[in-house]
Amino acid sequence: MKRMTEAEFREYSLSGNLPRLILQVGLPLAVFALFNCLFVLLDAMMASHLGTIEVSTVAYMAQLRLLINAIGSGLVTGSMILVNRAYGAGDMEKASLLMNTMIRLLMCVSAFFLLMMPFVPRILRLIRAPQPFIETGTLYFRIIIASTVTNFINLVYINIEKTRGNTTRIMAVNIASMALKLALSAWFIYVLGKGIAWIALASLITYLAFAAYSIPHLCDRKSIFCIKPRLVLQRRKDLSSRIIGISYPVSVEDSAFALGKVIVNSMASSYGAGMVGALGISNNVCGIASDFQNGFSDASSSIASQNYGAGKYRRAVETYKANLAISLSAILLALIPLALASDTLITVFATSRSGLDAAFEETISTIFAFDAISCIGVAVNGAGMDFLLGLGRTKVTLLLNFLKIFVFRIPVLLLLQLVISDGAKALGIMMIASNCGAAIPTTIICIIVARKLLMEESRNSRTRD
Repeated sequence: MKRMTEAEFREYSLSGNLPRLILQVGLPLAVFALFNCLFVLLDAMMASHLGTIEVSTVAYMAQLRLLINAIGSGLVTGSMILVNRAYGAGDMEKASLLMNTMIRLLMCVSAFFLLMMPFVPRILRLIRAPQPFIETGTLYFRIIIASTVTNFINLVYINIEKTRGNTTRIMAVNIASMALKLALSAWFIYVLGKGIAWIALASLITYLAFAAYSIPHLCDRKSIFCIKPRLVLQRRKDLSSRIIGISYPVSVEDSAFALGKVIVNSMASSYGAGMVGALGISNNVCGIASDFQNGFSDASSSIASQNYGAGKYRRAVETYKANLAISLSAILLALIPLALASDTLITVFATSRSGLDAAFEETISTIFAFDAISCIGVAVNGAGMDFLLGLGRTKVTLLLNFLKIFVFRIPVLLLLQLVISDGAKALGIMMIASNCGAAIPTTIICIIVARKLLMEESRNSRTRD
């Protein structure tokens, strides 16, 4: 996509061909997602190389990391909804003030999480983490906290570049950082023979390097999104309240989703510690397809938000329609080669220093067969959720995610555990029930919201006439 100025991209977002716009902005994000999934898979392979307990510990701790990340990413997501609205409406001064208020709030959140690090063992015992995971993963999780907090600033940079349409830059920088992370992990595990804590250290070093790149760009005085210490240090209670008001449902939603996964992992561990690792590996493999699709869906959220801020409600609805078609096409396109290569991938994951674990391989394969089907629901639900997020309907998305976890996932698994003794089948059916079941209420609500927007624009048009 041709590099545009901030003003040029705003005009393109408000008037350009929508399918082409979503494809142009979303393709670099989707390509990055593919590379990111590849690196995540390779990372998991390295943990698998260490043993079943190690890979299961990494899968378990990944959900706890998501809990921490949810606060920061929710704050960034909510803030960017307001920033995109101001940007779409042409109010650049307000966009700048919102940007710097977001940075102030992120600094407070980061300080809170860093103070948690000495208490990691107590926290793990409190949430009833299996003892082998506590023994293996305490240092790993402490480093993960530091790396997640460091990555908050990178999330800001990524979202700002997405708002400006510079997704090709995001793709290039992210791929470079992931390559660095992979190289460091491989060096630590295969050459130095270290444990999983060193995988976390590789992440921390990578995020620090990314931040060293991000910060100068975020301090560019020529941009309306420039970080200005004077504005960061100013207390703006009105803006802070607005950001927190629109962000907290996103943070609670992401935290609840991650907490739900922690609960599911704990329930899965009743079938054995290896079941947690098998579920995590299946989710990572299917994540290749769902994350590829999410690149397009994520791009559409900013476009819908900017058009909503400019009062172009019909165009915001058309963005949702175009994104839904593109998301379904993207996930099907990604699932075909993934299904063909799944046997090879799963065999690699089931092989450690001790050789192939045939039982572990079969468990992963069983879960994956169901998990892949559920990706269709992921695409439909994701398109709807990003549309609602773009409109700032964060309380609605919070409700929908609660339904997904606490209606379609955890209760379903509890029921399945009573009637199905095969843990792999129970977990696989649960994935279909939660991902496809959640897409139904999301789509219904999106249709209702879209109709209201179209009616409102029609009324506004008649008033102007």
